[in-house]
Amino acid sequence: MTAAVIGVVLLAAGCQSPGPTPTSPQQTDHETPPGAAPAPSPADVAKSQAIEAYRNMWAAMARAGETSDWRSLELARYATDNALTTITRSLYTDHFNHVVTRGWPRNAPTVTSAEPASDPSTVMLSDCGDSTRWLKYQEGTSTLVDDKPGGRQSIVAEVKRQADGAWRVTQFAVQGVGSC
Repeated sequence: MTAAVIGVVLLAAGCQSPGPTPTSPQQTDHETPPGAAPAPSPADVAKSQAIEAYRNMWAAMARAGETSDWRSLELARYATDNALTTITRSLYTDHFNHVVTRGWPRNAPTVTSAEPASDPSTVMLSDCGDSTRWLKYQEGTSTLVDDKPGGRQSIVAEVKRQADGAWRVTQFAVQGVGSC
């Protein structure tokens, strides 16, 4: 029986993992653990947030366009300055003319520049937006306002980090259908 107890003790001791040896490398707080991705740079974060603000601006515009709600508070979350003025004027014109927009735009923005390079506060975007499934109708009907089918349009936009830290589109320009 003593041999059995000694065998169990030796077996149990053999199953324990040894602690670090003096020659094993120790991880310090400032090192990235093996296999972990390094933290994104401020420039990468800025570019990502600018693209997100741009996409959200178009989504907010599409939602507001369903009722031509030119007073939608959501618009100011993603657009400011000339961009917000352009959107609200367009929506007010649609409201006045009893026009609504149905569908959803498709956007695929890319960053063309970011300044200053190390920690951008301004990001310029380029897009080939598609309005094929985002059209204007007479309110309460299924009648298109015009015979324009929508399509792919070149868009450039400026997105800036605001004093509150949020990124908002400050201006954008949309070219005619077929421009990209």
